Amino acid sequence: MRRYNGELIHASRDEHGPIEIVEDSRVRSLHFGSRSRQSALFLDRPEALVLAYTQSMMAALLLHAAPRRVLLVGLGGGSLARFLLHHYPDCQIDAVELRPRVVELAHGYFRLPEDDARLNIIPGEGRHFLTHAALRHSDYDLILVDAFHGTGMAEEVAEADFFAAARGRLADEGALAVNLWQQPAQRLRRTLTGLQDAFAGRCLQLPVPTRGNLVALASTRPVPPDLATAWDLRAHALSRFTGLDFPGFLEGLAEANSAS
Repeated sequence: MRRYNGELIHASRDEHGPIEIVEDSRVRSLHFGSRSRQSALFLDRPEALVLAYTQSMMAALLLHAAPRRVLLVGLGGGSLARFLLHHYPDCQIDAVELRPRVVELAHGYFRLPEDDARLNIIPGEGRHFLTHAALRHSDYDLILVDAFHGTGMAEEVAEADFFAAARGRLADEGALAVNLWQQPAQRLRRTLTGLQDAFAGRCLQLPVPTRGNLVALASTRPVPPDLATAWDLRAHALSRFTGLDFPGFLEGLAEANSAS
């Protein structure tokens, strides 16, 4: 059966709605009842990031280039986890995912390892975890937030109290990356204001080219005023290391934040 320009290989439903997996000759994709892809896997390169917004989220490495502890809020098919486990073999990852069925499918269809001691999957809602988790779930070098459902960004990860709680879980030199949607504009402005307040203005925006996504980055440390100069060497080193276009990310950051 054809679906979203591919072959439908799985369809199910949980209390939050439909879950579909579609495959073509190169890519397997996760959908939550709409054409929007929630996660994707190159069948011949499972460690690579397919979707532009997931690539842009890794611009957080410009703020912290060698993470040892990472928190993922929203697992999806596990794209970010696979990427980090491949490139940072000493990294310990906690991943909070609301939907148990999504976790099952990430293991079954998206090659997310089930028995890797470096990956700890925690069932539940991201804001509740950040607010109530034990003290050992702190001092993260990176927190990466990608919590979407079929119709847009999850409300609970777009509020000021969520960002304040995330700030409290970061290490002294930690950084946050959040996948946002640019519409509706009023909601985006409110979300960005909450992020700015939580991080004392130490925030950057990275629009995802040709997409409606906007990646927001926030740091516990001051952001250099001249990004292009301060992070040029780091961007090229990260590009060689990961294969991602970090000089392009840096150019986008410099352009989008030139007036701030």
